[in-house]
Amino acid sequence: MAQNDGGQRPAPSGAPRPVVAFEQVSYSVRRGFWRRHSTVFDGLSFSVAAGEAVGLLFPPGAGKTSLVKLATGHCSPSFGSISVLGHKPYTGHAELAGRVGAIVNEHSQLWFDVPLGESFTMVCRLLELPDGSADELVERLELGRALRTPVGNLTPAQRRRAELVAALLPDPEVLILDEPTRGMDAGSKERLRSVLRQENRMNGRALLLATSDLADVESLCPRLLVGVDGRIGFDGDVPALTELLGTERVLVVDLLAPTAPLDDLAGTELIAVEAGGLRQRLGITPGRGSTAKVLAEVVARAPVRNLSLEEPDVSELVRRLTP
Repeated sequence: MAQNDGGQRPAPSGAPRPVVAFEQVSYSVRRGFWRRHSTVFDGLSFSVAAGEAVGLLFPPGAGKTSLVKLATGHCSPSFGSISVLGHKPYTGHAELAGRVGAIVNEHSQLWFDVPLGESFTMVCRLLELPDGSADELVERLELGRALRTPVGNLTPAQRRRAELVAALLPDPEVLILDEPTRGMDAGSKERLRSVLRQENRMNGRALLLATSDLADVESLCPRLLVGVDGRIGFDGDVPALTELLGTERVLVVDLLAPTAPLDDLAGTELIAVEAGGLRQRLGITPGRGSTAKVLAEVVARAPVRNLSLEEPDVSELVRRLTP
């Protein structure tokens, strides 16, 4: 059942302590020429259980990176409390070392001027792991061809995958990720999501994902939180949000040759056929059709030149959730 009262779900009686918990957190930053205080969170409360995958959906500029920095101890709240694995992240760095893996915008775990392969070796030595411990992750995230490239010269998509390798190296219990698929095309996003699904479902890592990409949440997280005015304005799942707001994303299919209308794909609705059949637009409603399955079926059915997703405007979703 979705909640829209700004509070967090009550923990069942006898439930274990959550691995991540924000309780009535308020946080402000100084912005602008005059460095005036701007409120980012005001009474933010939620929790994440062991092994749970939770997506936090925020509009651009509404606090995704601030939340991840709070959860990883890069800054401390103005009011309220934060607990990660039973410790305050802003004072318990030693207790949390190696137990939390993170991607935080503005904070890289790699060395920009060092080739990627050497950077991974340096991370392994800092963690007291054998050289080569990153090899399997490098293969899974398809970074083999980039190992000789300085980190600062990597593409945005390569950088995000490289940061994920560094986050996973210490075998953490919790992954806290700030827009992990930012800057990637549809295919690269799905490959990274596949790795994250495996880490959560097969290896049991709790996943806290801060994003403005609804497809990330649909693919990875059974539970969705939506930030509204510095608090949680929705706590449920993607189908519940769809039922509440009727959200839809659009798959734009550019074809190599004119093709008959793709009007019979499960979970989709043909919106338009353009350029004599060379471009088709398919509406995908979250919860009714898996984006990954739709992509695979389109590629199997037609000669595809390019695929792109037009996501729902998260700012509009938040506006519609605002009382």
